Formats: sequence, C-alpha cells, structure tokens
Amino acid sequence: MPKKQAGRDLPYLSDLKTKDKLLSSIHKISSLLTRPISLDTILTSIVKESSLVFGFTRLAIFLADKDRGLLECRYIHGFNPQDSERALRFPYRLDDHDCVETRVAGLGKTIFVKDYLTDPRATPIDLKVSRIMGRVSTIAVPLKIKRDIIGLITADKDDIRLKLTRKDIDAFSTFANQASIIIENARLQEQNQKKIKQLLTLQEIGKKASSTFNLEKLLNVITASAFKLTKASGCILFLLDEDSKQLQVASRKGYEQGEGEPGSRLKVGEGIVGWVAQSGVPALVNEVRQEARGLEGRAGVAAQLAVPLISEKRVLGVLNVESGKKGAFSEDDLKLLMIFAGHAASLIKNARLYGQVMTERNFRENILESSPNGVVSIDLKKEISSINRRTEEIFGLKRTDVLGRKADDVFAEDIARIINLALDNHSVVDYQEISKSGREGSTAILGITSSLLRNHQRNLIGAMLIIRDLTEEKKTEELIRRMDRLTSLGQLSAGIAHEIRNPLTSINFNVRLLAKKLVGADAAQGLIDDTLEGIDRIKTLVKGMLDFAKPSLPCLKSDSLLRVLKNSIALIDSQLKNKDIEVVFDLNENFPEVIFDSHQIQQVLVNLLLNSLEAMPRGGRIGITSTIEPAHGKQGGQVVLYCTDAGTGISRENLSKIFNPFFTTKPEGTGLGLSIVHKILEQHNATVDVVSEEGRGTTFILKFPIHRTEGEKDVSL
Repeated sequence: MPKKQAGRDLPYLSDLKTKDKLLSSIHKISSLLTRPISLDTILTSIVKESSLVFGFTRLAIFLADKDRGLLECRYIHGFNPQDSERALRFPYRLDDHDCVETRVAGLGKTIFVKDYLTDPRATPIDLKVSRIMGRVSTIAVPLKIKRDIIGLITADKDDIRLKLTRKDIDAFSTFANQASIIIENARLQEQNQKKIKQLLTLQEIGKKASSTFNLEKLLNVITASAFKLTKASGCILFLLDEDSKQLQVASRKGYEQGEGEPGSRLKVGEGIVGWVAQSGVPALVNEVRQEARGLEGRAGVAAQLAVPLISEKRVLGVLNVESGKKGAFSEDDLKLLMIFAGHAASLIKNARLYGQVMTERNFRENILESSPNGVVSIDLKKEISSINRRTEEIFGLKRTDVLGRKADDVFAEDIARIINLALDNHSVVDYQEISKSGREGSTAILGITSSLLRNHQRNLIGAMLIIRDLTEEKKTEELIRRMDRLTSLGQLSAGIAHEIRNPLTSINFNVRLLAKKLVGADAAQGLIDDTLEGIDRIKTLVKGMLDFAKPSLPCLKSDSLLRVLKNSIALIDSQLKNKDIEVVFDLNENFPEVIFDSHQIQQVLVNLLLNSLEAMPRGGRIGITSTIEPAHGKQGGQVVLYCTDAGTGISRENLSKIFNPFFTTKPEGTGLGLSIVHKILEQHNATVDVVSEEGRGTTFILKFPIHRTEGEKDVSL
C-alpha cells in the first residue's frame, strides 16, 4: 500500500478501534443484567468501561429523583475522599440550582465546557464547584430512556483541559444512551427485588406479631418491625387516650434515653403526629422544615412518616418513623407502612380485647369467639359440642343447626378422618392442609390442628380442632413467587432481546439485498421469501419480549371501564362474528370510574377476549359481569370484572403456569400475552386471577381499586 494511502487510513482505523472498544464495553456491561447484580455494581462497571474507552480520569453518575426534585450523585470515581463525600451527601435541586448538571438533566442535551473561566454558560455554582473540585473543563451527557431523562454522566481529566472532537462527543453520547438502558433495567430489577423482600418481611412480621396477645410485647414487636421495614433512625408508637384526647407514647425504638420516653403525651392536632391522629390521614414529609401545612416536627428530624392506626373506622393511635436525612422515605414506604399499620391496628384491638376478656368470668368463651381461627369441639359420641363464630364464617354454618349433630354429617371426609383419628386412636394432627370447595367453583385452603380434651382427672372427654383459613395467605405466597419469576425472566428476556436485535437487523438487510440481486431466480426467491417471513416472526417475538421486560409506564387518569370494554370488543368485532361468538353484558351503566391508562387496559381486555375466542372454535357466548367489593376503612373498594367463556378450559396442571412468560399451548404462540397482562395490571395496583374447568370454560377475574372522593356513596353493580 502506498504511504500516502496508509496515512489517510489511520484515522479510519482509529475510529474502528474506538468503536470496537465501545461495543465490547457495552456488551460487557449488558451481560451483567443476566445475573442478580446490584445497581452500584452496574454503575461501577459503567465508570470503569468509560474510563477504559475514553481515557477520562474522573467521572460521576447522577440519577434524577423527580418526585423529590433532586439530582443525586450515585457514583463518583477518581476524586479525593473529601470531594467524593461532598458530592454524595449534597444533591442538586432541579428547580433551584442553575448549573451544567441541572441544565443537562432538564434539557436532555450534552454540554461540553472547554474552560469554565472563559465559557459564558458557566454559572456561579459551576465556578464554585469547579474551583472546589480543581476542574478546568468537563463533558456532561444525559442518560435518557426515550424522552425520559433519568440522569447524566460527567467526566473530566483533573486539571487538564479536555480536547474532544465531535466524533469523541458522539461516541460518548452513544455510550451514555446504551448505559441508560442498562441502568434503568438494573434500577427496575433492584426495585422489584426490594418489593419482594419487603413483602416477605411483612409476611414474616405479620406471623410474629399475630403470635402474641400480650399488649406490651405486641407494641414492642410493632415498633421494632416498622423500624426495620422503613430503615428509619427512630420509631415511636402513640396510642390515643379517648378521654383526654391526648396521644401517649406506648413504645419506641432507636432513641437515646430521655427521648420519647414511654408515657410522654402529645395533644391531638399538635404537630405532624397530632394532625395525623386528628385527620386519620397519613403524612409523608421529606423536608420537615418546609412542611406545607406549617406543622412542626421534632427537633433534629429531617424526614418524617406518620400513619394512623385505624380499626373499624376509629383511630387507635399513630405509628411514626423519623430520620435525620432529608428524603429518607418514599411513596413505597408509605404504602407498605399503611398495610402494616392496618394489620397492627387489628392486632392491637385484639390484644386489648384479650386483656379485657382475661378479667371477666367467661373469658374462655370470649377468647374463642374473638379468635381469628375456627375452633370446634367434639365429644366422645363424635357429636359437635361447640363452634365459634369464625368456624361459622369459614364453613357457612349456623351453630344452632349443627350443635349436637354427628361431625361426619357436617364436615367433609378429610376433617371427619382427623376427628376419628383423635377419638378412636388418641392420635393428634400437629398440622395438616386440606382443600374445601367454595361458592362459584372457588377453593379454600384450610390448615387444621387437632388436640385431645381431658378433664381434671386427665380422662378423655373429647377432641378439639383449630381451623385456620390460609386461602389469602397462599394467594400472597403465589403472588410473591410469580413476581419473582416474572422479574427474573423479564431481565433475562431484555438481555436476550437486545442481543438478538442487532444481528437480526443485519441479517434482514443482507437478505433483502440478496433478493434484489437475484431478481428472476424463482427458486431462490421462494427461499428468500421464507427467510424474510422467519425474520418477521423473530421480530414479533423480540418485540413481545421487550414489551414484557419493560412495558411503558401507564398514563393514569380517571376513566370509564365500561367505555374501554366496549371499545375493546369493537376492535375484534369482525373476528367474533366470523367465529359466531356473542358477547353478553350484565353491567350497570353508572358504576364508578377508576384510575387507569385506557390504552394499556384496552390491551389487557383485547388479549383476554382473544384468548376466549380461540378457546371456542365452534362459537358460543362470552359473558362479562361485574360487582363491587365493599370498601375497608377509608379505601374505596374494588371494581371486579368477570370475563367468562364456554370454551375448552385449562387443565389443572397448566392453570398455575398460564401467567409464566413463554408458556403456551398454541403452536404459533409466544407465551407472552398473559405475562404482559399480569405486568400491566400490577402497574395499576390491579390484580388478575383465573378459575377454569377443563371442557367447561374459563373465567378471568380482574380487580381494579376505586379511588373515591369524600362524600361519594357506594354504587352497586
């Protein structure tokens, strides 16, 4: 090769080398997402790879918290310890601080400052920070997901002026765009793992708290649990004294001696805690000094979260957590603490009731009647001698109808066998789970324990069963397992989809180019057409995988489910007519509006209707009905939609798998439809369940929360 030609090729070869490094770095970071790695590890890898490719000596990654209006430095590399600590401790306020970082976060455009002293865009804040950090120039590149700016990367070379070409800036921007996707996926994975961990912790705490009726011990468990759930620096549980209208400290965690001592009092309406007790509304204050209502917090407290303890529409007290760090608590912490507070209020009420019952002569009967579990006693004749209220609720019985009757005539074979085992063989069951058929084809899961009843002379006089309804608990466990599976498979799907997309684009381009060159070759054209058809199917699958891994955030607003339902049916009307399928409504025109994204919910409804359509190849009817589940406390209840077909049904072994990604019984299916349905409804705080009998049909049950305003009345469907 001539020397001149080789010289002209050097920049081109250098660009290729940089591009290869860039692609290698992106691939290396992307591969981390297929393993359970923390966001901090991802950020560390991004910084390491950008230093390797672009030669920067100092970098910082900022992430935007738009709910709190902050731009927080989440990772910093190459700075001295003092500068690093300052950057991590003091975030920028997006609305108040005018500097390079907040401008990039606000406008979503790259800013390259060659020299802070001569650049007219440099603000006083920029000059102050550059002087403290010893920074001459810098480049700041936004991290974006579509149009949403999630943060930025800044980079420099200590006190050396950066010399970046347009190609260098474009390459760094390309790297940042790919890093944005990786960071957002890692952040979603971290959030989902945190939710699952919190739900498991909440379940564990609920079991621990439910095991004691000692009020003092229970209050200490509740306080310690709230402290653990929210990672607060301090927690105080206040109980309301109805007579004096004052709140009294009943338990505390995380305070020095003398702070919030048990017995200390606070007036209802006074400060943040008093306001919560008076209004029955939770308060999340992430900057106590700037509290909008002018309510006072405790001295030295920067952030405070207080939730009411409500039982049967009465405020029993307030659970208050605090932190010395601004913005310490999130909306997720508020939701979780509200769920826990509702459970804690019931436990406190039950514990108080237990204390009262212990002072009364007939406390044994009252304990049984107040028990959250069913209790049945049977005498030696195997006749029912007593049942409590919870047993009546579980089995739909009236004690007047069953007392004195043979247990075999009242209870199913599984329970009768446990009774016979106790009375005939004097053998007890420590714990056994059984299934009980309920109304409308539902199944209840019961946990049963048996014991022998003896008199003072230790003679056998009968047997006792303790029955616990585990149905909701089992549903929660299944939901947690399902969320865990969806999270793991979602992250894996995203990685696989991104790996497939790039080579698939090249294959598609090359095949189309080959088709143009082989015009007139009929045999080859047939093969090319088959290849292009296969590529389109792969594209559809990749799109489905990406939709499942990261569905777009819903645009929530109050709307009519009935309207969206009718629009969904209209979309597939021609398919319904072709299959001779009729959709029959049994809905009230005036049922309440709910808050949702109409486009996403329409996708859910169309997906379910198409499933019903495919399950009825010979035609038939799809029935759509609705009810309202009543409100609990100050919540607005739920709108429940039932979509029922008379199709082929789902086999028992497949019923628990239908929401799993990639599970399908259709030859041409991707198995992502119902997974996406589940994920969309999860983002709406809605749920989906299914009841099916093979050969008889299937019913999908959708539940949407109602956000009711003050004074709005219940409406029945």
